Amino acid sequence: MPSSWQVERSTRAFHSESSSTAQTLDAAIDVRANNGVSTTLAVEARNSFAPRDVDTLLPGLARQLRTLAGHIPLLVVAPWLSQRTRDLLTEEGINSIDLTGNAIVRLENPTLYIESAGAQRNPAPASQGRAQVRGPKAARLIRVLADVRPPYGVRELAEAAAVTPGYVSRILETLDREALVDRSPRGQVRSTDVAGLLRRWAQSYDVFETNYRSTFLAANGASSALDTVASLTRVGRIAVTGSFAATRLAPVAAPALLVAYCDDPQAVADALGLLPADEAPNVALLKPFDAIVWEGLITDMELSYVAPSQVVADCLTGTGRMPSEGEAVLGWMTENESRWRLSALDETRESATDS
Repeated sequence: MPSSWQVERSTRAFHSESSSTAQTLDAAIDVRANNGVSTTLAVEARNSFAPRDVDTLLPGLARQLRTLAGHIPLLVVAPWLSQRTRDLLTEEGINSIDLTGNAIVRLENPTLYIESAGAQRNPAPASQGRAQVRGPKAARLIRVLADVRPPYGVRELAEAAAVTPGYVSRILETLDREALVDRSPRGQVRSTDVAGLLRRWAQSYDVFETNYRSTFLAANGASSALDTVASLTRVGRIAVTGSFAATRLAPVAAPALLVAYCDDPQAVADALGLLPADEAPNVALLKPFDAIVWEGLITDMELSYVAPSQVVADCLTGTGRMPSEGEAVLGWMTENESRWRLSALDETRESATDS
């Protein structure tokens, strides 16, 4: 803050005397600029604050503030706020600070903008035994939640993802708390945040570390190697992912690295005449971490590509331009949902095409 500005605890109180159920804010902070212009920040302080709290707590607080004092900026303070929580608060025009240093404070009058970065992982996670969204089982479940429109129940999801109903229930509790799924009072999934789910998966996944990776150099370039892939026989399954898969849906730039899943990376490398290369490779062959990568394959010009949701997860965790390509595919998915998303769990998948 500018040294000439004044920041102090306010004596102003925000509470409602007309309703026994109304929420009372914890404190208020007065901010006064050197030109005499001032405003008061209403503070909501919590021991923990999850994405779901943005939906369940803040609408009531915002309405209360408007009722009592017109437009009063709100500040949420907690020991730690996840990236998704901060994003949701920002979307609602709510300021936030956590004690690790993550902060975004925006005031219109006086004009002030503060943004800083702190811990990206909770330094003191709650020991509540919540299910961790990581590993093959979580990947299968997220792929189903992303690839198929709700509604569906726990047992339906368990069967589709080949996991136990108990595991589905635990993961859904975590995803619901993070506001990535919305469920009915009976536990049925009513809606999903596809982009949020795939970004959440990417936090515990890495396309080049989670899968078994072999890297090579194609003498005639990655594009030439891709052209040859369609003619390969007797080397098992091959499915293209990464930049070449992203480009066919949402072009960003000419791809330079060919990434493909295959049953036998060495057999494919031999058939393509690739040379092993640890530095500056232009081909990466992956042995899948789980069979989920083969679900929803798309055939185009005799080549198989992984499903758009798998492309996003792979690109978001990749190198170079891959993360921006993943975001571009997410945009394509949002605008073209009918071209890739199934209407029901038992529906036959159809190929997505270029936008």
